Amino acid sequence: MKKLTGLFLALALLLTACGGGKSSAQGTAISVYYLRKTAYQTNGELLTPVKLNVSSSENAVQKAVEARAKTPAGDKLQSPLPEGVTIMNAALSDGTATVSLNDAYLDAAPVDQAVLKSCLVLTLFSVPDVTGVSVCVGSETVEAKLTAEDVILSNTIVSANKAQVRLYFPHNDGKTLGCEYRTITVDEDNTAERRILEALLAGPEDGGLTRAFPTGTIVSSVYTQDSVCTVSLSGLVSDQAGRTKTQGELAAYAVVDSLTALAGVRSVQILIDGQQVSSLWGFDISRPLSRSGSIAVTSG
Repeated sequence: MKKLTGLFLALALLLTACGGGKSSAQGTAISVYYLRKTAYQTNGELLTPVKLNVSSSENAVQKAVEARAKTPAGDKLQSPLPEGVTIMNAALSDGTATVSLNDAYLDAAPVDQAVLKSCLVLTLFSVPDVTGVSVCVGSETVEAKLTAEDVILSNTIVSANKAQVRLYFPHNDGKTLGCEYRTITVDEDNTAERRILEALLAGPEDGGLTRAFPTGTIVSSVYTQDSVCTVSLSGLVSDQAGRTKTQGELAAYAVVDSLTALAGVRSVQILIDGQQVSSLWGFDISRPLSRSGSIAVTSG
């Protein structure tokens, strides 16, 4: 089954909020998931469910997506629909809720697509009898029969202090990046960004993957501001002998692709010993880098 892809949601979805709706003679209570505004994305919570009562005479799937398209009440939440994206239709057949979106969805940033898909899946899975969610644009199915598990397998809170995250490492062939899941522990002194980087620098567990950086590389600082995560690495030589431009590119994007899985991180600026440098082993890191569109990334 197709999983929600890489640059996604980190520390976003509380597993305890993934239960189905409760049915009664009077109707059904479902959970409509909204995106928290940036200032309120605290303690790793990106999405918040709001209860919606649906009468027994109403179409619960249709009501769910109608609510999904509305601006939520209060000042903490916002619609997860990217600018210009609208929900055209929704229907339930044989347990699969199919949601049709307009063409603007294909032009939305991948992280915004991921947030919307997660909201749709979690919302519709609170509707009784829904066992899968498909997302279509026109006649094309862009996601087929997603489940709540597919969302949970992305970077997700699994307890009060722990989260499952996806890390990227070079394959042993030195040509592409692969990924593996890791559980990290976060607290007030150790942010998700720092824990992801520390796990990345510790190296992969999968034998088919290799270290992106030499042993001894450490995180001297990391912070995110205005969607740019600035990372300073120490114990690293920018023009280290024996390292190639391709290795520099893979190492840089191992950091970038791992961190842009976090909600709110759209690009990464890599520093060495707190200084902006022109390149890492010949690969340009003088500017913030967005998620890779040129390096093939596959599941490891």
